[in-house]
Amino acid sequence: MTIRQGLHLDAQNPWPGLATYDETDRDFFFGRETEVDELMRLIGLSPLTVLYGKSGLGKSSLLQAGLFPRLRKDYFLPVYIRLDTANAASFPFIDQAAHWFQEALQTSNADYPAFEPGENLWCYLHRRDLEIWSQNNRLLTPVFVFDQFEEVFAESNPELPVPRILCRDLADLIENKLPDKLVSADSGKQSIEKLDVLSQRYRVVLSFREDYLPALKNWERDVPSLLKNWCQLKPMSRDSAIEAVERSGAAIVAPGVAEEIVDFVGNLDKDKPAGETVIEPVLLSLCCYQLNIHRKNEKLSLVDRGLLRKVGREILESYYDNALSGMPASVARFIETKLIQGDRYRSSYPLKLALEEKFFTEKQLSVLTDRHRLLRIDQQLGTARIELIHDRLVSVVRDRRDRREQNKRIGRIWGIASSLLVLIMSLSGWQKWEDMTQTEQLREDKVRLQETFEATLTRTSGLVSEVPVMRSQQVYLQIRSARQLEAAKRIQKLLKEQKFDVPGIETLKIGPLSTEVRYFRQADARQAEKIADLLLQQKIPNVSSKYVAGFEDSKKLRPGHFEIWFAPDAFQ
Repeated sequence: MTIRQGLHLDAQNPWPGLATYDETDRDFFFGRETEVDELMRLIGLSPLTVLYGKSGLGKSSLLQAGLFPRLRKDYFLPVYIRLDTANAASFPFIDQAAHWFQEALQTSNADYPAFEPGENLWCYLHRRDLEIWSQNNRLLTPVFVFDQFEEVFAESNPELPVPRILCRDLADLIENKLPDKLVSADSGKQSIEKLDVLSQRYRVVLSFREDYLPALKNWERDVPSLLKNWCQLKPMSRDSAIEAVERSGAAIVAPGVAEEIVDFVGNLDKDKPAGETVIEPVLLSLCCYQLNIHRKNEKLSLVDRGLLRKVGREILESYYDNALSGMPASVARFIETKLIQGDRYRSSYPLKLALEEKFFTEKQLSVLTDRHRLLRIDQQLGTARIELIHDRLVSVVRDRRDRREQNKRIGRIWGIASSLLVLIMSLSGWQKWEDMTQTEQLREDKVRLQETFEATLTRTSGLVSEVPVMRSQQVYLQIRSARQLEAAKRIQKLLKEQKFDVPGIETLKIGPLSTEVRYFRQADARQAEKIADLLLQQKIPNVSSKYVAGFEDSKKLRPGHFEIWFAPDAFQ
């Protein structure tokens, strides 16, 4: 789940980008009504409901912004739970669930009995007299929603016990099975007399990524009902996606443009039949979010067709470049050579083989799948395989691949040209050293070398500007108000001490919610990271580097051009 620091949705900012919708965003979450209805039906049928789907389809958003408001309306008490696997040994999962439950009780302002000292969650939920009353005097049924449950089975900490042992108490809760400790101990037997052990006045929802389905199936030995009541989340249909954009962006999207946005996000081939079009919610939200940023930067009242056609491609390119920013070259090489077929189609690659061949580490893959949602892991014929999140990105990856290959060719050509130039100069020096006694054959060799060199320069015509030239690095500072000026001057002085050229400080009222170090050429990525680290050392929170696409060949923004856009709370 993407962290939402300072993100608040309203009519002028109705999309969270790569972040997750939460319950406060329910007025801007549309297009998944059918899935919410199905989940409500399943929760009413059985104590356990399983939701699974591929990464990037919006399971967390569906639960929080779609399901939770419906649960509350029908007098359920949703309890959102993200288990902390790193501290499972000292903070067991069943105790973590109890912690989240007590927080939900407190924030709901419900009337409920307090936990007794040492009372565990199973015993509390099976009290004979347990009643949780809403403010309008309706009995509430708790629904424990374990989101991103695959993290338990991800083996992120090999020193922990196997997942089945970690989840034993949760299995007892789900299956309404009497815990062993209550059966074996005399004190436990006395406690049983005070409990209604046959009742199950609560519900459980498990949500996890589809590629972990085989791993979770092993848990069926402890939870026989695991996959008897399930819902598979699939990509949005074109009609649902159009409805989502129209309703959430009603105040800022021009009439008829929602359809073009959806087709831009969803279509690789304009000749593809409409029934085959599927929409990845994460790409749709990202595109809408970025379009809205461009709308505000250009001071437009609406997102219109002209804006989409102007910046749509740039949004996808920037998304791809940002995901790869800071990654080793092997990651880009893997994506651009293993995950696309030719110019039009996605491919996939075995996860295990990719790790063995050291294209990336597990941590780097997690960043690309969980944070940036660029890649996903899919189970194909029982094998975990890596693929791009959507066909729509194939053309972006293809262009980046072709550009890298072109740059390699340019480098080889210039290498040859440089060698020839050195050789010609050497021959000229030798000629002087021989006091102009060069033979006719040597003159002919020199002429041929000069002709070859000139031909090489002709082949690279128009590419001279791509040869890097050492220039000073300029950093432009953008603050949000006059109150930040003095603090920005201190940053300006610090950067100058680090040999940066800092021409001035500009005040702009509109900007990002978190501080960004923007750079405009891939070659400047590492330097941008260093500038971001420098700001973090100055106690400026939430600093990140951001690649801005579309300026690789710009003559206005030269290499080594950086911009620091300070957030409104950068110096608080």
